[in-house]
Amino acid sequence: MLITDKLLLSYQRCHLRAFLDTCGDWKQLDPPSDFLLKLMRDSATYQQQALEDETYQQPYYPRGDWEAGAAATLSLMQQGVDRIYRGVLIQGEFGQTNGATTSLVGIDSQYFPEFGELPETPVHLSSSNLPSSNITLISRPHLLIKQPGQSKFGDWSYITADIWLSKRPKQEYQIIAAFHAHVLASVQETMPEAAWLMLRKKGWWQVNLDQRTPQMFEILDDCIQMIENRDKPEVFISRQKCNLCGWYTICHAEAESIKHLSLLPGVTASRYARLKTLEITDVEALANASSELLAEYPEFPDRVAFDVVQQAQSHLLNQPLLREEGSSATDFVTDVTDRSSATDFVTDVTDRSSAANTVGDLTNLTDVGVRKERIREEAEVNQFIILPEVVEKSLAKVNLVVRNTTENKPATSSIPAPILRNKPIPYSQSVFLPIAPIELYFDIEAEPELNLDYLHGVLVVDRCNNTEKFHGFLAESAAEEGAIWEQFLELMWTYPIAPIFHFCDYEVKTFKRLAKLYNTPAYLWKPVLKRFVDIHKQVTQKAIMPVESYALKPIARWLGFDWRDAKANGAQCVCWYDDWLKTGDRSLLEAIVRYNEDDCRATYIVKDWLTNFLLKHEP
Repeated sequence: MLITDKLLLSYQRCHLRAFLDTCGDWKQLDPPSDFLLKLMRDSATYQQQALEDETYQQPYYPRGDWEAGAAATLSLMQQGVDRIYRGVLIQGEFGQTNGATTSLVGIDSQYFPEFGELPETPVHLSSSNLPSSNITLISRPHLLIKQPGQSKFGDWSYITADIWLSKRPKQEYQIIAAFHAHVLASVQETMPEAAWLMLRKKGWWQVNLDQRTPQMFEILDDCIQMIENRDKPEVFISRQKCNLCGWYTICHAEAESIKHLSLLPGVTASRYARLKTLEITDVEALANASSELLAEYPEFPDRVAFDVVQQAQSHLLNQPLLREEGSSATDFVTDVTDRSSATDFVTDVTDRSSAANTVGDLTNLTDVGVRKERIREEAEVNQFIILPEVVEKSLAKVNLVVRNTTENKPATSSIPAPILRNKPIPYSQSVFLPIAPIELYFDIEAEPELNLDYLHGVLVVDRCNNTEKFHGFLAESAAEEGAIWEQFLELMWTYPIAPIFHFCDYEVKTFKRLAKLYNTPAYLWKPVLKRFVDIHKQVTQKAIMPVESYALKPIARWLGFDWRDAKANGAQCVCWYDDWLKTGDRSLLEAIVRYNEDDCRATYIVKDWLTNFLLKHEP
């Protein structure tokens, strides 16, 4: 049985993933997404940049032939080569794996040896119970670095270094470094003096082998036992960790078939473990559980116990419930936004750094006299808002009413239900969500690696004239970011008291960043900032919904809305924009703008639904 460093990395991230990497049917793997492939390319580029000033040699061997790779690496080590890139280290004897003695079984197209983010090529065991003596450990550190010291080679030895795109020395990387050191020790017959990680920004970071080696052995033993016994772990869907995994589709299908509790927002791994000890293992049992009993356990602090029970009830009834005052929505909702779909694999990749120090001046956006006149006109209209009377609809299934728009044909079922209210609401006194004659729905698309916010999309909804118009302010290159920022601000002042609805806090953070970056005068941006309303925050604080996640897509889709491009998401837009910069293919920009408009319209759908929902439950 072969245990590789990549398999051990998978095991740390998800036990089931490691099991499927080893024992699963590779034909069921999802193809890698464009975003994952981009991350792989970025990782390879970073490795090459880190090595550009290094002189190294690399062993050559047939792909997947680890025995030949180990022999070539050993030869370089015996020669005393200073740097060895992507060497192969083996501890143990090669045994039979499905009839192949020197290579892994699988398809080459699923194997990306430089990156380790896709599953390792599957290794199929020849029997259900292989003795531990047949275990072979394979380590492929990014670098083997020659050091003074005694080894079986002479008066030199080697240490290992791994090059990660990450900004942080994650424990999983440190465990792999300890694994490298252990296998290297068996090859050179002396324990390496150190193990290193090469990280973005932090640079060289030394791993504490005394601390990590015992932890590595414990993890390794558990992984070996799981595979030897063919002990398939229970499925558990953790959206932030699972979305980029090649086994996601089959795992999610399995979880759906058994209505697994991990599909409920707020049911984390630790909370699920506690629920199992209480023999609460299905939605119905959780819906009928005592929140007071759950609250006695540390996994359910404050009002999380009550929220988790309510979430199960909402799913059981397939209808939304009013979240009570004082509810702990922040602790309860852990999967907030589509932007986090790459978390675990790519949190470091998508983390934004501060922008360049050089900033430009922003000219006045619109004539002050015209702006003041517009403020006065809107204030007069905004004194009282008359909303249409409609028959109450079931909140379990929202019926969408189609109406005409001035331009920009919306996505499927994109028109919200009319607001349920039989009397005027003073806009300034509304205790729910702002309901204004003109409302703005705002969404940003960004390229994190360029620290570039290249698209500001705004849907202008005119309730008085029953019209909608979408504005997409698009930077076709980084040089145009400042220009679209000015254009966006100009539109905001065209409607100077209209509320600006967005989903999650990214738009607010980016708005502040751009104002600072471009030296925008405070009087031009601070009044605008006060008009922002986070619909995600409103939903998670006021409603419990029968959705798997409180991200925009699951909520809007439950309400009947869908995106025109099924493949589109925030990560895909990063790939499209990157490809646009390389190819100049304008259809890529059109796809991004279309997706952004749909995001704005989805926010519109969710906002009006939530308004209806709260008005229906008004005391």
